[in-house]
Amino acid sequence: MAIIKRNIWALFVLVLLGGAAVLSVSLAARWQTILSDEQAYQAARAELVGQAVESLLRTQELVLDVIGRELLRREEGLLDASRQIPLLDSILEVDPILRGFGLARPDGQLVRVSTNLDLDRLPNLLTHPATRQSFLQALDSPAMVVGRTYYVEAMDAWAIPIRKALRTETDEVKAVMTAGLRLGSGATVFDQVLHDGDSDGVILYRENDGYVQFMSREGVGPEQYSQVFRPESVRQQDRRLLEEQLGIPVEEVKARGRAVVLSTQRQGQSFVTAAQFIGRYGLWAISETSMAPLYRQFGAYLSGYLLVFVVLATVLFWLFRIIDGAERYRRAELLHLSRHDELTGLRNRPGLLDRLDELMAQGTAFSLVVVNIDNFKGINDRFGQESGDEVLAAFGRRLRSLVAKTDDLARLGSDEFAVLTPSAEPSAVEHACRDLARELAETFQAGRLRLQLTASIGVAIYPGHADSPNKLIRSAHVALYEAKQSRNAVCVYRQDMDLEYLRRLQVEQRLRYGLAAGALHMVYQPQVDAEGTPVGLEALVRWHDEELGDVAPSEFVEVAEKSGLMVPLGDWVLETSMREYSELRRALGAALGLAINISVIQFRQPDFVARVMATLARYGVAPQELVLEITETLFMSSFAQVVEKLTQLRAEGIRISMDDFGTGYSSLSLLRKLPIDELKIDKSFVDNILDDEKAHNMIESIVAIATSHHMELVAEGVEQKGQAETLVRLGCRRFQGYYFGRPMSMAEFRERLLQPDGCDH
Repeated sequence: MAIIKRNIWALFVLVLLGGAAVLSVSLAARWQTILSDEQAYQAARAELVGQAVESLLRTQELVLDVIGRELLRREEGLLDASRQIPLLDSILEVDPILRGFGLARPDGQLVRVSTNLDLDRLPNLLTHPATRQSFLQALDSPAMVVGRTYYVEAMDAWAIPIRKALRTETDEVKAVMTAGLRLGSGATVFDQVLHDGDSDGVILYRENDGYVQFMSREGVGPEQYSQVFRPESVRQQDRRLLEEQLGIPVEEVKARGRAVVLSTQRQGQSFVTAAQFIGRYGLWAISETSMAPLYRQFGAYLSGYLLVFVVLATVLFWLFRIIDGAERYRRAELLHLSRHDELTGLRNRPGLLDRLDELMAQGTAFSLVVVNIDNFKGINDRFGQESGDEVLAAFGRRLRSLVAKTDDLARLGSDEFAVLTPSAEPSAVEHACRDLARELAETFQAGRLRLQLTASIGVAIYPGHADSPNKLIRSAHVALYEAKQSRNAVCVYRQDMDLEYLRRLQVEQRLRYGLAAGALHMVYQPQVDAEGTPVGLEALVRWHDEELGDVAPSEFVEVAEKSGLMVPLGDWVLETSMREYSELRRALGAALGLAINISVIQFRQPDFVARVMATLARYGVAPQELVLEITETLFMSSFAQVVEKLTQLRAEGIRISMDDFGTGYSSLSLLRKLPIDELKIDKSFVDNILDDEKAHNMIESIVAIATSHHMELVAEGVEQKGQAETLVRLGCRRFQGYYFGRPMSMAEFRERLLQPDGCDH
């Protein structure tokens, strides 16, 4: 017992020492965080001020440039003081930042000014001490020059002068355009209170002479602008300090275009300083704050941390007295958590495997039912993960209420649940599962959401379908995969499903390889008018695999949609079709329309519109030449977002076609709300148009709908002359099908277009 006590107190001492170490590290980390946050803030403020100043000056430089070019264009009487320049006053009216305009001769004498200024009160810019240097710079520089901030008597205000030389085509300076940016207009960065308290400040000073261009600091007035802020000797010290702390030359810092952070000393105080160089105008934007507030902030943390440490040390003794009991409880809790799902409280996968081991050891028959929520990802995408978790928890409770109390429940994954039931007769289990699916499909409440969810169910029976827990779960998943093909379905495992499952896996693996290895290729089917003249083409993807041979598009597209490959496949189709189409355009010297099918998954990508426009631009194809074919499944969720994206595409000039029109229940009601340019009559109607009155009437109705909505109409799947003639009589003017042309490579398509007769029939 004494040994145990000694060990406990030794542990107590170790814990205290460890706590002290943690306290030290935490305080050091806290100080570093405080300092880093302040450095980041100062750097961000310096960059923001720098960007705002540069943007403002660039704008005014553009104004001077425009005015200068206009004045040079009107060169006659340019320096005639007796003539007014209405242009100067008109600029002042629309640009509140500018205080006044003037035009000076190269000798510095102002000869023409805006009417708000008294010319007699304005100095010679070449001889006045505050303007001489910037005026000389303007004479030598092709760009705008920013002068010292000084008090302009004629304006009765402090202003920042900007100057730009007006040059002839031979580079002779005809005059110097000058203007003053007013301080106090309320519209610029120079009129904002940028500092925060007495120990904080923002300074804009000139590199070449050290004068302050602008300062925002407590208790500082305009007189600051008439004094040298950083004499040459101080500026040299600044450069050395910068190079010592950053380890790089000053010129490299200037070239970076980003703010740098320094530790500086002034008048016995330490400062966090950030500097941003505005190279175009030779200005330094400085943002700084005293370290004193940071020390006070850290002191508050230090007091709190020490208080917490003392309190913890005081109660630590009492905690050690119950440590054994707490440890035992913790182990039991961890064991429970390792076998149960935190969100729903049900068993998790390891817990289910344990239970399967127990049941199989007993040798009794039972069924494993795997329940998967259909389209759960859509809930997460639409309402967020927090709401998704609420739905899962509510679904778990609902499932618990619907199955027998003796059944075991587990959550296998994100949206997948498992039920262990003693029933082992296939038909009885399937019947019970169908009842369960029907009850699960009823509306229920999940937090703030009221939902109606469907579920797909896969069933595997022990011992008939597997002899181990993992194999039984796999068999149930194979059955579930089959059930999910139609959603809200129930499927009991059969051995032949393994072949289908393995086929899908093989197609998925080979498709991944095929996309990477370039094993897919594009073919194109002509779209023709009533005379058989090609007016467009539809891009169709094909795949021949070394192992699988020719794989039907319906098969590998479905696999791509369910395996996350649809986006890369769709991008490849878009890229390849556009490239080959652009080559066709160059060869023909004319443009045809290109139709590309777009999947729901591909369309829902946030950057889909940008990708399409970038691809068009890359290959020089006009948006008006592209037709994107969509189906009604696109509108089954997020209707408003889909319409918004379609509207964006149409605004760019891209046409939208509704493929397989007439096969869905909602097409007619959707039309008036959708930005659709074209309808495609589904092949199933065209196939029966000659001998099925309903198909004939349906096509007639679709033609009427397209006509009344001013839409293009394309009949696809036309394979017989009689079909084509009937469609023409009904009013259809564009066709696609084997009667007019089979799908072919772009090379074949180009050769066909160059032939005298451009159609196959």
